[in-house]
Amino acid sequence: MSIKRLCSALVLGLLLTGCADSNVSSSNVPDLPISQQTKGRVYIVKSDLPANVKYEEVGKVKANARYGYDSVVTLYPLLADEARKIGANAVIDLYGGHTVTAFSWGAPYTGGTAIKVEDLEQIKQSDVEIY
Repeated sequence: MSIKRLCSALVLGLLLTGCADSNVSSSNVPDLPISQQTKGRVYIVKSDLPANVKYEEVGKVKANARYGYDSVVTLYPLLADEARKIGANAVIDLYGGHTVTAFSWGAPYTGGTAIKVEDLEQIKQSDVEIY
């Protein structure tokens, strides 16, 4: 194989892997079977939870864009989808910002702790986004 062909193959591979516009993941938690995934809304809690809220921590979730200059909030639906996959109905301890990527000087990223809240009515008074 010539050097020119090898370089062309490498460049093509890099371009194809960089074509996805976002990346989502959850740490150390496998996706549940569809029948066990959360159905319905996921609450993205932007403030502290009230002290009386009972919940179980499910795992960490994150989402990032590979390019673009959107706000972190545009990634919340992806974060909610990832939380659903691991059985959570809310995300707390949010973090996020912008970072340099191969295709952008300021691509947004976000993440948080996926939790399963016993009584969702208790968090509806908090500063939440619903997805």
